[in-house]
This record gives sequence, C-alpha cells and structure tokens, in this order.
Amino acid sequence: MDANTTTQPAVLPHTDSQRARQDDTELVRLFQLVRRYRRMIALVIALGTLSATVVAFMLPNEYSSTVNAVPPKRPQTGLESVVSGLSSALRDFGLTRLGGARTSSGGYDFIVVLQSRSLLDSLIERFDLVKAYEITDARSPDSARALARKELLDRYEIETDAAGNYLITITDRDRYRAAAMANAVIEIANNIARELDARENQVFLAGIQQRLDAALARMDALADSLEAVSRKTLMYSPLEQARAAASAIAEAKAQLLSQEIVLGVLQERYGDDDPATQQQRRVVESLRQKVQDAENRPGFVGNFSLRETPRAAYDYLKYYTELETMMKLKAAMLPTLEEVRTSIVRNSPSLYVIDPALPAIKKSSPRRSLIIGGAFIASTILALLIALVMDTLRNVREQLDRPSSFTVREHGASGQ
Repeated sequence: MDANTTTQPAVLPHTDSQRARQDDTELVRLFQLVRRYRRMIALVIALGTLSATVVAFMLPNEYSSTVNAVPPKRPQTGLESVVSGLSSALRDFGLTRLGGARTSSGGYDFIVVLQSRSLLDSLIERFDLVKAYEITDARSPDSARALARKELLDRYEIETDAAGNYLITITDRDRYRAAAMANAVIEIANNIARELDARENQVFLAGIQQRLDAALARMDALADSLEAVSRKTLMYSPLEQARAAASAIAEAKAQLLSQEIVLGVLQERYGDDDPATQQQRRVVESLRQKVQDAENRPGFVGNFSLRETPRAAYDYLKYYTELETMMKLKAAMLPTLEEVRTSIVRNSPSLYVIDPALPAIKKSSPRRSLIIGGAFIASTILALLIALVMDTLRNVREQLDRPSSFTVREHGASGQ
C-alpha cells in the first residue's frame, strides 16, 4: 500500500434512518397488538363508554344564576358621621375642619357579610334547603343545618371584578330557586350590614350621649352654685371688663371641652397611636395651655390675675364661665346628635343590584359530552394497557416453554 494513501473512516449507519425504522417497528407492534386483542379492547371501550353514558344521563341537571351588585360609592361609618357633625358644630366656636381626620373609610369589607354563617343559615331557612338537598340522615336539626350549609357552600360562589362589582352565583337543580336564592343573598346581606352598622354606631352615640348627660348634670350643679354665691354676695352683674373676661374664658373652655370630646371619640375608635388622635391631642394641649394662661397669668383683665381679685368676684366669675360653657356645649351637641342619628340611617352600607339574577335557560352542569368523551379516552387507554400486559405475559410464557423443548430434543438425540 502506498505510504501517501490515507485510510478513510468507516461510514456509520445514518441515525435518523435507524430511528425511523424503530418508529415503524413500534407502530407495527402496536397495530399487531390491537389486531390480536381487538375483541377485548372493543369490549372494554364499549363497557366503559356505555357505563359513563348511563351515569352521565342519570345525573340531574344543575342551573346557575348570577346577580351583579355594587357597593355604595363612598360608605360613611358612624364614627365619621360623629366627627363630621362635631366639626360642623365647632365652626360656631371659631374652629375649622378637624385636622388629621381619615380620608378613607375604615369599615369592613362587604365580602365578610356575604361569607357569613348568618347569611347561609338565613338562606337555608328561607328556602328549606334541608328538604331541597334531601338531607335525611342527620342526627339532629343542628347537624342537618350543618350538612345543608356545607352543600350550599359547594353551590355558592362570590367573585369581584376590577371595578369592584360583586358577582354572586348560586347553582341549584331548580332554575327558579337558583335565581331566587341569588337575589335573596343581596337582601339578606343588606339586612345584616345594617344591623352591624347600627351596633357599631350605637357604641359611639352612647359615648357622646354619656358625655352630654354629664355636661347637663354639671350645668345644673353650676347653676345651683352660682345662685348660692349670688345670694351670699349679692353680686348679680360684674363690671364690663369682668364680663368680657368671662366671655373669653368661656369661649376658650368651650373649645377645649369640645375638642376633648372629639379626642375621646378618636381614642376609642382608632387608639392613642393614630396620627389623627395625636394631632387632636396637640390641639387639646394647646387650648388647655391657653385657658390656663388666661386664668393664671396677669394681663388678661388687668395687671393682675383673676385669682388675685376679690374672692366673691372670682367665685362668681368661675361659676358663670363654666355655666356659659355648658350652655354653649348643649346648644351645639343636641342638634348635632339628631343630625348624626339621621345620617346613620341615610349612610347605612348596602349593595345595589345592577343586574338581578334570572332563571337560567341552559344547564350549567353536568357536561355529558365531556364525561362520555373522557370515559372513551380512559377506556381506550385502559384497554391498551390490559392488552399490553396480556401480550407481555404471553411472550414470557413462550420464552419459558422454549428451553424445555430444546432440552427434550437433546435428551432424545443422546439416547439414540
């Protein structure tokens, strides 16, 4: 061989051709398998599909109805109504809008009411769902209601879209009952929400009413004390300067007391660490300092403090200013409370129905075509698996029989 001649590498079989032949072989084996066990495969598919068809047509039809509702544009809580009313009343004392008030509603989300057990139990009782759901194996009425509640939850769906609408869907075997239940959800939820709102507002109104009653009792006591001082000292009309001082102190104390009431309401509702409470506390401290300066520092009436005036005049002015403070507070609080009570009813949270639920025309379930189609596919896969197992067992049996036949032939040849 020539030294310059180079040895060429052997050409390997083409990989793609091998894969194609393997795929063809597998398809042939699958076709042979189906052909060999075609009767068994057809029987399994027929039985599975027929059974699923019978079960699918035995399932009762289910109908779904949906109601579309929206919450109020801006619900106002009871506390916001109280603070707003007090702010309006305080304008008469020279104060503007309360600083630090919350701009967003602090109420609960309406989804809490829609998912409450009270609402579900009301639906169960109104539509007699224990009987409608055919719950007969319960040991007690409470357990029957619990089973009905569980069944209702499986048929009850709440959705919220990006615009804030509530989409409430009820599924039932009776299309008319499904629509009626969906519409009843809104009605029952509104009743529960109004009751909760009334309870919440009653707590705040009770606190304001308690403070007003205390102010009225204090006003009566001051009137008696002022009458006693007047009888004792025969002082019925102080000097013009004293009257001006008393009016100014009364104005400052009225502002202070009103702001303290607002501070107490904010503390009860939001706590001491809330920014609105802290800002209101600073307002109260500022007013308190002004009142203390007016009573204790010289220069308010003259070059002397009120405590340095004759005792009789001081007692008279003290009772007179406190009495005038209570009278102004009473005049401001009484109409405010009535306005707040009215606004509570007007601003009660509720859902407003946009699209009421209507009886469904078509059923929502069961989807029989999907059930039958799924059963056909599952039966086909199962039949092929059974055929594959049977064919594998047959091959194993044949392989076990071949060595025994070869051994018999060897023994026969040696005997000859």
